[in-house]
Order: sequence, then C-alpha cells, then structure tokens
Amino acid sequence: MTGTEIQRRTITAVRPIILPRFISISNLARLLNVRQQSLVRTMSKMGFEALSFDHILDYETSCLIAMEYDFEPKSGQVRDVFPDPSPASMDGVPNRPAFVTIMGHVDHGKTTILDYLRKSSIAASEHGGITQHIGAFSVSLSSGKQITFLDTPGHAAFLKMRQRGANITDIVVLVVAADDSVMPQTIEAIDHARKAKVPIDKPNADVDKVHQDLARHDIFVEGYGGDVQAVPVSGLTGYGIDNLEEAILTLAEILDIKADATGKVEGWVIESKKSKGRGNVATMLVRRGTVKPGAFLVAGTTYCKVRSIRDDLGKNVKSASPGHPIEIDGWKELPEAGDEVLTVDSEQHAKSVSDYRTERQEEERTIQGLEGINERRRADREAHTAASEKEKSETGSSRVAVGQKEFLIDVNTDSMKYKNFVLKADVKGSLEAIEDMISAIGNDTVKGRILASETAIGPPTESDIMLASVSEADIVCFNVKPPKEISQLAEAQNVKILTHTIIYHLLEEVKDRVSELLEPVVVKTVLGEAAIRSIFEITLKTSTLRVAGCRVSSGAAKRNLPVRVMRNGNEVFEGTLDTLKQGKFDASEIAKGAECGLTFKNWDSFKEGDVVQFYEQTTEMPEL
Repeated sequence: MTGTEIQRRTITAVRPIILPRFISISNLARLLNVRQQSLVRTMSKMGFEALSFDHILDYETSCLIAMEYDFEPKSGQVRDVFPDPSPASMDGVPNRPAFVTIMGHVDHGKTTILDYLRKSSIAASEHGGITQHIGAFSVSLSSGKQITFLDTPGHAAFLKMRQRGANITDIVVLVVAADDSVMPQTIEAIDHARKAKVPIDKPNADVDKVHQDLARHDIFVEGYGGDVQAVPVSGLTGYGIDNLEEAILTLAEILDIKADATGKVEGWVIESKKSKGRGNVATMLVRRGTVKPGAFLVAGTTYCKVRSIRDDLGKNVKSASPGHPIEIDGWKELPEAGDEVLTVDSEQHAKSVSDYRTERQEEERTIQGLEGINERRRADREAHTAASEKEKSETGSSRVAVGQKEFLIDVNTDSMKYKNFVLKADVKGSLEAIEDMISAIGNDTVKGRILASETAIGPPTESDIMLASVSEADIVCFNVKPPKEISQLAEAQNVKILTHTIIYHLLEEVKDRVSELLEPVVVKTVLGEAAIRSIFEITLKTSTLRVAGCRVSSGAAKRNLPVRVMRNGNEVFEGTLDTLKQGKFDASEIAKGAECGLTFKNWDSFKEGDVVQFYEQTTEMPEL
C-alpha cells in the first residue's frame, strides 16, 4: 500500500515455569533453555555484577529474570493472608477513635497525663516511676467522643517498643518537661514519628525554651512559624488537659480517620503475655472490622481462636469495633508486639498461614546468607587456579574405592581436621546453598567438608552409604527421606544419617558434629597462692629432706589440690604435694596470711621467691 507504513507486532506467548527457592545461574539457564553466556549477558544488562555460572539466586531474583524471557513463574497456591484494600470511596464509612501515642523522655510526665485522663493510679503504682510496658487505653471525653491512647515507655532501654508505638499510631503527643526541655529520648521520639509519617502534638510548660530547642530539630510550633500545635498542660493539676483533648479531636477531624466495622478484622498486637488461668493473651488495637468470640485470627507466625474478649478495664465484652483496645486469649503461641492481626475463615486456614510464614522466615534467613556464599565462591575462583587444582589432585587427594567406583577425597595435608559429609537434597538450588554453608562451618583447626557422591539429588543410595562408611562421613538429607532398607544398611555400617526439612536446623546439627572434632580445653583455676620465703633441710637416716617454708598470700593452700610452682612467671613444676604442715602438725588447709611447710612428690628443686599455686582443673568443650 503506497504511502502507508504497516507495523507488525510480534506477540510472544507467556509460558509458565516453576522455580525452586534457590537456583544457580547455570541451572536457571537450563530451565529457560538459553545458553549460560547469553543469560549472564542479559543479567549484566539488568544491572547484575560479578556473575559466574555457579552464582546462586533467590526465588524473587530468578522470577524477575524468567519474566525477561517471557516466562510466568508459578509458585503454587498462595497460602498467606493480606489486608483487604481500602474501598474506593469512604463515603458513609463511620469515623473511628484516633490512635494517639504519648512519647517523650523518661520521667517527663507521660503517664501522669494519661493518669489524669483515665482517672486511674497507674503512675503511682509503677515500679520506679517508669512505664515498663506498652499500654492501650480508650478514654471517653465530655463531648461523647473517644480517643485511644498508647503509653510508650520513655526509658532508653525500651527503644524498640517506642518504635512499634509510633508505627501504628495516627497522632503523636510529644511530652517535653519544662525543667529538662529536649532530651535524648525526646529526639528519638521525633525521629520515630517522622518515620511513621504521623503528625505531632506537643504539650509543654516553658514555651520559649522548649520551642527554641525543638526548632533546632526542625519542629516548628504554631505562632513560631510552624503548624505543630503546642498545648501547655499539667498532669498533676489537670491544667490544659481540656485544651489537649480538643487539639487531638480537631487534628483527628482534619485527618478524617475512618474504619468499616463490617468485613474482615484487621489490627495490631500491642503486647502479649502468659496469663495464669487464661494462657497466651495478647492486647490488640482493632483497626477494621469487629472482633467476636469464635473468630480465627492470625498474627505473625501464630494464630488463635478467640475464646474471650476483655476491654481496657478488664471487663468481658461480646465484641470490639474499630478504634478500641482489647485483650484476647486463645493464642497458640505468643504473638510479637507490632504484629499485624488479620482474620481468616477457619482454624485449618489459620494453621496453614502460620506454617507458611514460619517457612518463609527460614527461607529469608537462608537468603540473607546467599550474598556471603556467592562472595566466597568468587574468592575461591580467584584463589584456586587450574594449576593448583591439578597439583591438589596429584598430591593432596586419595582415591577411595566403593564397589566398582572410585571417589576422589581430599586428604589432610596439615593440622586441620575435617568432618566429612555426604549431602543429599531434593533440588539443585537447595543443594548448592547448603553445600556452601556446611563448607563454611569450622575454624582454624576443624572444618566441615562435602564429599562428591554419585548423585546428590534424591534420597541416599547404597553407594552413598558405602562412601560414607569408608570415609567416616555422615549423610545429610534435606527434604529427602532415606528408604527403609537404606536406613537399615546405614545402621549396619555405623553411618549416621541426619534428616531435616529446615535448613538452619540442619546446619545446627552439622555444626554440633563438626564441633566433636575439637580438642577439649583444660581450664586451670587458681584457688590459692603461697610464696616460698625460706628453705629448711631436715637430715634423715639415709637422705636430706628439703622443706619449703611458705606464707599463703591469697586464697588457701589445700593438701588435696594439684599444684604448680612458678619462677619469674614460668612454670618449673607441676604435680602434687607430699606434705602440708602448720608447725609440727599435718594440715588439710592453710588460710590466707598463715605460714606453712611444703614438700612435693618427687621434686625438691624449689628456690626462695618461687610461688606455689594451688589450682582446680576442669575440662570444657569449646564451641565453633
């Protein structure tokens, strides 16, 4: 067609692909059906650096690369649960009480202000005057509206708890004492509020000084060129409390805080504890939905079926709507403060989510170690040239015959002791990650070492058992189970099989097995010292007996303890006493400051000025 450009678009079909949790670049290239060099070039264009074919990738990274090749990664059924998206329009959705966090330096009056608001005696009853937990309280105001306060500790030891308080709050009230002004915890509270992106209200008494100090930290109050409200208050007399309440309600109205009381429950864990008679109990702030007994909730890696609900006054209630703090029992394990609480439809679903999150935690811990694994592999490639590998195979290895096959095993060429392992896993990606982690276990004297088996994927075979037997190795199984007949053969050959489904549990047991090669450490604890001040010679019928005249300078001299004699800081004798006398009488123990006479078994070459040490000897097993 003259004068017309015809554009052609190539439509590439998206192909599904299932990827393991960990995979090397070479194995990913095989799955994607591309050349390894081509995959490395593509990854370099994507911003990856220092790549090699044995570089290990985590699941998220391999998914990203697969999508570049028009694959759609499949990970099976989604087992986690997430909050529902907010509705497009909030028209008709009721307001909920604002979550207000009280922050500031220790002893600046935070709890005293709350104490006045809720007409309680919390401040007077706290140990040392310091709040030592996160509390949540719902306060009904004279206007009929409610505010939910979080009282975060101000002491420096509770930094993380203050962070959790800031992250789940709508408004922060920063308390600054008139006499101290801005203090270290005040500054930290400002930082936490900024990170949580919540507005700050600030009650204080000494307007000029406090405002000037806060301005140095970029907190500018109304009347001083800023938009942060400043309300002078007294928690002791109640002065300004009404103004503080009004300021909070005004700010809450501006923020237009709303929450739907229907639908799935959402909230946060404020604190958790074991309660006598009630089991595991958690304090929760309801963000959305209505909590009722019998509901199934998930928080972090644990879950519960709600048995009972109590409000902030300790009274049993039948339900709790958004904006209210409640105490719930029925948790399988204690959730962590700051965990998000979500509802599910059944206990089976709750357990599935809990198990999945636990697995994800283990995977994340493994992923954190991948960078170190890849770095070690890069260092190994630089350190081991082809020539050194050839020399190692000629002089530093031995061949072990197993049936009709031979295996090349490194021999100990120095003082290093190795604990051998035969590794078996379900997939290549997991195998490579675990192999490097095991190889990194050890120190300058003992180390873990992986032997090359006939095939490392799948359950152990008879060949693996025989290799482990002749090389004194353990068989390590990850996500694979040995057949019954193989387990029986291993027992007959005195081969230990370690079977695990969680990587870090596996590594802990491997570490224990490597630690068994460590030499025990002998610890000598000196319990007493005696200085030799003079030497006496006693003539016997056939010989002369040399006696060391001593004064006990520290601890005690005990007859049944082993001794060593030190001369100018060097040990010249180690053994036991023959006699210990005080005057003419035998003694079992001589106290500090007393004089005594000593003789040693089979040794009498002591001199004046030598120090006799009485010690206790224990044997300890070192840890890696």
